[in-house]
Amino acid sequence: MRPLGLSYRRILLDVDLERLTPGLEGVVLEIGAKVMARGRWRPRRDRVRRWVRVDLEAGERPDVVADAQGLPLRDASVDWVVCVEVLQYVVSPEAAMREIARVLVPGGTAVLTVPFFHRADGPTDRHRFTEMRARELVETAGLRTLALATQGRFFTTLANQLRQGAAHVASRPARWLVGAGLAPLTALLLVLDGLGPVRRSPFLSSFATGFVALARKG
Repeated sequence: MRPLGLSYRRILLDVDLERLTPGLEGVVLEIGAKVMARGRWRPRRDRVRRWVRVDLEAGERPDVVADAQGLPLRDASVDWVVCVEVLQYVVSPEAAMREIARVLVPGGTAVLTVPFFHRADGPTDRHRFTEMRARELVETAGLRTLALATQGRFFTTLANQLRQGAAHVASRPARWLVGAGLAPLTALLLVLDGLGPVRRSPFLSSFATGFVALARKG
């Protein structure tokens, strides 16, 4: 059973990250690296020559303390960039994307995730991204979109809010009871989200918890 604090967005995100990143290799730059892993995605590293962790906070013990908007790396020096749930926090996502494009080798790949219909996670949580905005970020930086995966539709966004609300009930016994009571409802909502009429509905499919983009340079 998954921990109540693990959002449906994160669960779906992990599935898409696993599916889209089987080819990590060479020099990998991870932007927004944290000491405590978020979610359950554990990228394969058997073909990775070097994994460079970058974060703005020294307390996260990165290899390099730096802002995503000004990466202290040479042009065309990394084969992959992993930037998971970071761009919503930076002042200028466009500047960060230009830096990602700059440090990638020709033919290099970036995997990026951004939220859309999701709660604010902290005081520096600045941005939300539609599908169009996610594509624009990738392509105006000079990268090519290889894939853009959507994490959920209308009913998943609703289930996600209910799950997160239950996770933040102050009393532990009450939190457990609320979570257990919501489980059948949220399971039903996830099933509804997978139905053909929902997938085909312009309205219901316009909702998403967020997106994963796979992009290539050149």
